[in-house]
Amino acid sequence: METKRLFIALPVDPIISRDIMKKFSSLDLPWEKIKPVRSEQIHLTLKFLGEFKIENIPDLIDSLNKVKLGLKDLELSIDQTQIFSPDRPKILNLGIKNNQNLQKLYDQIEDALFDDGLAHKEGRRFSAHLTLARIKKSLQLDELTPFNTWTINKSFYTSYFELQESNLTKNGPEYTSLQTFDL
Repeated sequence: METKRLFIALPVDPIISRDIMKKFSSLDLPWEKIKPVRSEQIHLTLKFLGEFKIENIPDLIDSLNKVKLGLKDLELSIDQTQIFSPDRPKILNLGIKNNQNLQKLYDQIEDALFDDGLAHKEGRRFSAHLTLARIKKSLQLDELTPFNTWTINKSFYTSYFELQESNLTKNGPEYTSLQTFDL
């Protein structure tokens, strides 16, 4: 059984991604302990599917084609910095402000995939965010003060979501868009 490692995501405009990463990399952080993502890899994950049977990808695409918000564009605004696992910091990200249309998109994807028997529904609440870096060496929370106090006011628009493949390499994940879907 052949599989591909898949996820569903909203893209972020490359100009916005580069600007975010430029400002992020200028923070006074212990960079020897942090592995930033590449700016072209920044995205908002809607659903991680994991190892997915290749033979079921056409059904997955058919299911995702049913998802329609009826919007031309979806505006998303960055809310605040976040640290996943603050007791033992693991991931630095930017939270996205609550957005009714984003939640509707997430819910439609969850329902479509569940109804078609392609994925289970998530047990945890959807937390929209953009991952900026992973912590590769243990550090103290106070070392992240420049990140915690960083304010970034950015909004971006997207008119589609994507089915992405993630290939894990020794240099980090490589993403390939397999299909795009209009909102």
